[in-house]
Amino acid sequence: MAEPFSFKYQLSTMAKERLDPSEIGVMIKLSIEHKAISLTAGEPSADIYPVEELKRAFGTIFEDPSLLAYAKEDFGLTELREWITERMRSDGMIPDWVTSRNILLTNGAGEAIELVAETLIDPGCTVLVEAPTFTETLLTFRKQGANCVGVPADDDGIIPEEFEKLLRSRSVRFLYTIPNFQNPSGRTSPLARRKEILAIAAKYDIPIFEDDPYHYLSYDEEAPATYLSLAGDDRRVLHSNSFSKLVAPGMRCGWLVVPDAIIPHLNAFRISAGLTRPAILQLGLYNYLSSVDFGERVGFLRDTYRVRRDGMVKAIEKHLKPLGIKTNYPKGGFFLWGEAQGIEDMTAFARFAVEKKKVGIIPGSAFYTIDEAKNGRGAFRISFAKVDPQTAEEGIKRLAEAFKEYR
Repeated sequence: MAEPFSFKYQLSTMAKERLDPSEIGVMIKLSIEHKAISLTAGEPSADIYPVEELKRAFGTIFEDPSLLAYAKEDFGLTELREWITERMRSDGMIPDWVTSRNILLTNGAGEAIELVAETLIDPGCTVLVEAPTFTETLLTFRKQGANCVGVPADDDGIIPEEFEKLLRSRSVRFLYTIPNFQNPSGRTSPLARRKEILAIAAKYDIPIFEDDPYHYLSYDEEAPATYLSLAGDDRRVLHSNSFSKLVAPGMRCGWLVVPDAIIPHLNAFRISAGLTRPAILQLGLYNYLSSVDFGERVGFLRDTYRVRRDGMVKAIEKHLKPLGIKTNYPKGGFFLWGEAQGIEDMTAFARFAVEKKKVGIIPGSAFYTIDEAKNGRGAFRISFAKVDPQTAEEGIKRLAEAFKEYR
């Protein structure tokens, strides 16, 4: 029998050299395979989806059959874009120049990141990211051919002096940052730090791509002003956000605030990836948002996740702190960042923990650029989003046992 066709001479450079399996995906699969307590996935749990409200919201969407055709609006359903604009304005997230014309609806925040990468990245150009940062964004930028360089960060996010040092030494296309309750570190950049970073970006004339999907998930105090609002009429900030954390991840609806100068370019790339986005889905989402008290929904999410955050922190204090393992205290979002001295290969440890102790974590090296992966050698990410306090207690207890045995 002839060997199946291998495609080895047809694979693109992108497929062969720029894409690696996501460590997050690998660990999620291993957690499922080993029936482990998963502290891996940064996504909401099904018990807080607004199922009944969504059923009602989607009950009338087929009354306008024209929405079953190709969408009339390139940037997405006008009513939903207007709702987003009004909400962001009332919450002080946007400057005066932003209107619904600047809101591009996307297939989750992931498509927003993809579109920005296609619009702003040429092969070989340098993009600055936080160290550490979201691994899927690194994969997207790398796919486009970017040279991603991590900017050293502390508990307040990007260190301004390190940011400027990099800008002095090389040409940079843009800075990518997750300023609120960052994935993976859980850090939040305070207002003063944001102003410093923005001033440096203006000095060296580079844009900022602000990824802010956790903006509303603050548990102790309101999130600081967005880079977008702080920049005012400067218009050098792109801002992405998502309904995945606020409604349900399967809705696959996010948005990107696009400065006027690049609207045609982003739209061209969006159309090239598919003529339209599902207006039917966008209408159902709009119906839901229009029928509920959004502030009340946010309050419910904050109360729910605060309990889970506190439960995880309590379990860590009980089981990991006595082992000398350091973790931070996130004021919002889904994640905690940990560091364990003496663990030289956290990827190997994570596999040991999931296989032997049935608890899943994400190794920290997954969130660094290829050249800087060693910086995450002893670090790990924990997600508390889907974990109630009782499960957190058991999961962290198992993790502590894994650390004891592995050492």
